[in-house]
Amino acid sequence: MLKTYLKGTINPINATKTKAMMSTQISIRNVLNLFKIDHEVNRDLSYNRLPGLLNYFDKAETDIGIYLPALVFSYRGNPLEKFNRSSNILELDETDKLIVIDGQHRIKAMERYIEKNKKNDVLINEFANNFLTAQIYFGLNNEDEKKLFSDINSNARRVSMSLVTQYDSRDIMNLLVQELYRTTPSLKVAQIELNKSKIIRPSNNAFSTGVRLKIIISYLLFGKRNPSRKDEQMIVNQYDEIVSFLNKFLTVFFSVLPEFPGDVLKYVLGHEPIQNALALYLNTTIIKIENDMITWKEEWEMDVEQLDSIDWSIKNPEWNRWVITQNPVTGVYKGIIETATPEVTEFLIDKIG
Repeated sequence: MLKTYLKGTINPINATKTKAMMSTQISIRNVLNLFKIDHEVNRDLSYNRLPGLLNYFDKAETDIGIYLPALVFSYRGNPLEKFNRSSNILELDETDKLIVIDGQHRIKAMERYIEKNKKNDVLINEFANNFLTAQIYFGLNNEDEKKLFSDINSNARRVSMSLVTQYDSRDIMNLLVQELYRTTPSLKVAQIELNKSKIIRPSNNAFSTGVRLKIIISYLLFGKRNPSRKDEQMIVNQYDEIVSFLNKFLTVFFSVLPEFPGDVLKYVLGHEPIQNALALYLNTTIIKIENDMITWKEEWEMDVEQLDSIDWSIKNPEWNRWVITQNPVTGVYKGIIETATPEVTEFLIDKIG
């Protein structure tokens, strides 16, 4: 019978010492052998979260690997029958089950990742032998487990995606945004909020967040919101060349726009659909991909400078077909409908020619 040995100290968490918790390291292989999901404790699985986790697992072989928060389990058996006090080892077998309190999506994604790569024994073994941090609770009843699940999910806070853009070096687009922000003065003038996930309009005149800048660059280079792995590899292969091009591009781009393009009380340029449309228009105008290489039109600067011919004022009646009234706590202002990007792109093509 397959045995699992988990090393750690079991510490009481209540005055009567009837409940306890142990922190330990557990391999993915052992997690998949021992976990059990109780649907009375956990909410239903959100299957739309699994593809993102699968893509993240693909980065496990990068220099700094991947990071997963601690899994949280409840063990409903008597730990004293399984715990060796002299060695501080909890010995479990396949008949024992760890009830998942937090981490069901990560665990289900691990199962799918192994199924997806079942023909690659080397990859599966390397992945399954990775160790994760786990917290195992003992002595909890069903209501305790439900409350713990609720507490974890009610108090957990997602990391700002813009902070991820700053610090996650596994993503080549993150590295690109970081370097562009450091080396392109026009981005600081236009204001890019690297430390925020969203901009509160109309009080904030920043052009975009770091996350939004990633999307704009992807639309510009590839004509789509998110680059594929093949697209990312092109950036890796041409990194210095692309940084140099984007430095020049952003300098010219912001030089032909109003001084404070993110001021939504005056201009439409601070709105996501307009920014996406601009990037898509320029993608069709100056960018080419040939033989897995990103190239750009000679004298592309002239095409970018043509943007100066557009009246970006919110008062320009040409924008009225896409304008809506926004009424946040910060005050009434005019916004742009979220679905406007394709039509605005066509407008720019027709207008500039």
